[in-house]
Formats: sequence, C-alpha cells, structure tokens
Amino acid sequence: MKIQMQAPIFNEYLKAENDDWGISLEKSFAVLRKSWEGEWVGLPYLLSRCVDFLHLSKPSLSSDATQMLLAAIAIAESIEFQFSKISAETEPKYHNRLHIADVLTAISVLIYIQSKIQGDLDKEWIACALLSAIAHDFDHPGKVNQFESEIESKTVQQLQPFLLNHQVPSHWSKALESAILRSDFSLVKKNHQLVKGKNFQCNQDWLIVFLNEADVMASASDKFGLQLGNSLAQEWRLIDFPAYQSVATETGRKAFLRQLEFSSAASRLLKINVNIAEQLDMTAQ
Repeated sequence: MKIQMQAPIFNEYLKAENDDWGISLEKSFAVLRKSWEGEWVGLPYLLSRCVDFLHLSKPSLSSDATQMLLAAIAIAESIEFQFSKISAETEPKYHNRLHIADVLTAISVLIYIQSKIQGDLDKEWIACALLSAIAHDFDHPGKVNQFESEIESKTVQQLQPFLLNHQVPSHWSKALESAILRSDFSLVKKNHQLVKGKNFQCNQDWLIVFLNEADVMASASDKFGLQLGNSLAQEWRLIDFPAYQSVATETGRKAFLRQLEFSSAASRLLKINVNIAEQLDMTAQ
C-alpha cells in the first residue's frame, strides 16, 4: 500500500512511557491532532503503525488474519481517496478520519495491554478488531439513527465488496458485522452486560466491548473530550438535531460521562473510570 512518509511528531505515537499506557495513549491522541491540523498522515499509515505495534508480522499470520488486514488496508485507502475528492467542509465534524484514527489507536492500546495481562492473544481476533476499528464508521453521513443501528446497517452493506474482494471468511465477516451493528450507542450498556463478571476471551462479546470502549476513549478523556463534544455539536447543528444545543455544555458533558461503560481489564489499567469519576467530581463542585 502507498503511505505517506512518517512525520517527526509520530516518534511519540504508540510509544511506551515507562509502561504508563495512559500517558502514552494521550500522547498518541495529541500526535493525531497535530497531524490532523497540519499535514494529515493518512489512515493507511496509521494502520501500518498499529499492525507493527501489535507484532502482526506476515510470516506468523494465518490466511484469515492476512485477508482481514488486506481488507482493512483497502478500506483505509478508500476512505482517504473519498475525502481527497471533496471539500474539507463536507467531511463530518465528528465522525471523520480523526475519529477513526482515535478508535484504531485506542483499540490497539487496549489489545496490547490485554496481551500483557494474559499472554499472546489470537491473531485472527486482533486482525478482526483492527478491521472493525477502521470500518465501523465507513461512509458515515454525519447524521443520527432514526431507528436501532440504522447507520450501522448501511455501513455493513457498504463494506460487503471489500470483504468479498479480500475473501474474508464468513465467520469473521459475521463477527465484524455484529461488532459494527452493536456499535450503536444505544446498545452499549447491553453489550457490557454480556461480559459482566466474565474473564476476557477472544470472542464475539469481547470484540464488541473492545470496539465500544475504543469508540469513546478519546471523548472520555479530560484532555480531548470537550473539544470532541464541540465537534459533535457542530455536526448535529448542521442537521438541526436538537441535542446540538446541549451536548457541548457542562450538563451535556456530565450526562455523557455518566452513560459511559468500561469493562475490560485493559481499560482499568488505563484508569479510564477513575478519570471519568474525577471529571464528574470536578463538575459537581
């Protein structure tokens, strides 16, 4: 795949900080924003960095894992090509390439930490997780669901040619589709209930939860959440969705934080719930 050359700022991307991956993740999010505001490095490059970070070297991969990563590359390239042909103002204010990059980065860190907790994880499952992060908001229209998983269902349909062209096995295609359909924010609490009290396994339920956690990881942060709330307000304002008036306010921020769920051991090591509790305590003062 053709990717842009690495910018110097990416020396800080997915770089260990004395094994404090909370700090490392925040630095990685900051690097993404510097690139977004300057010269965007591109999703294919970011995907290649995540693949290297998770040691998904080709000789050790199964055919299924290889095909899923090839599909992910093709989707990343398609997204970049799509937005190279339109005005920057047309790209959704929140559900854009920066958001996809945030999710890809967050899920990579979650997987890395989880692998440190319990040893090597199934590489096909990891490949499907990276594919889900790249693909979960493919061709997002910047609108809101009128019924459960409306936008996500259209995304799944749009992804079919990529999955077929790269011969992604049907059981992994179904796993990907389920993860995307259940990324509807209204379903997140139910998704976490399915893993409550259960140890991590490389299965469908945990794939969904990892995608759900990665999907809101940057928004949960005290450093990046307010800015992302403003971006979502701008996106919703364009479609006159009433919540645009409140989502970026202090009340809206508190309501959002209270809805968030983080169940993985990896998220606990990142201290996400602690950070959320601290933000709520601060806003209550």
